[in-house]
Amino acid sequence: MKTILFITLSLILFSASCKKNKKCSRDYYLEHPVSIYPVKDSYSIGDTIWIEMNFSDVFTLYYPNTQNTNEYFSTTAQLKDFDFNRNYLSFSKLVDSSVNLNGQFDDVWEYFTPLLANGTIIYSHHDGPEYKLSYDNNQYQFKIGLIFNQIGKFICVPGYGKKFSSSQGYLNEQDITPECEKEILNDIHFPINRQLDGTYQTNYHLFEQFMNPALENDLERIKNRCFTFVVN
Repeated sequence: MKTILFITLSLILFSASCKKNKKCSRDYYLEHPVSIYPVKDSYSIGDTIWIEMNFSDVFTLYYPNTQNTNEYFSTTAQLKDFDFNRNYLSFSKLVDSSVNLNGQFDDVWEYFTPLLANGTIIYSHHDGPEYKLSYDNNQYQFKIGLIFNQIGKFICVPGYGKKFSSSQGYLNEQDITPECEKEILNDIHFPINRQLDGTYQTNYHLFEQFMNPALENDLERIKNRCFTFVVN
């Protein structure tokens, strides 16, 4: 009887210890690398560019140090057929250098003819498509071509939209790793045409020509996670 009582007590204590160790909360961000090609300063009406994503289901997850918000820790996890919720390709026409990117004309999706090669378009908004990646053989993929129908100076801004509810807060809380009790995918970064030397082919020099970088709140995003182009 004493033996059974000891074993039962040990299991209770062990279970309580595990729950205590799991009591943490993390907001992660991860990356969806993007290739946009061919990379040119300018294109002509009727030309096509391709926007493509093709990456493994093993991700590096970054989360902030609660003691120092400028420092990030990382962990690795395999996310199989994961629901990344809402992913977007947004486009704007650069028309006014006296205001920042948020003030540019974005009713432009009709300026392009899309050619979907992989993935799913969930909805077409006025500034671009909301899409879902395909998942097969441990790879996530998306590929779309854009035929240019209008001239202008444009920027492509891939983005991620978190799901919210006024009463429930985040709706995208998910079981991501075995380490934490509460885990939320807070953001996705979209590095565009990242090279082996750590540089990015995003045509940022065109953005500098047409816009005022001093007006932007997140210049690093525009430099590395947006693509600027001209259609003549």
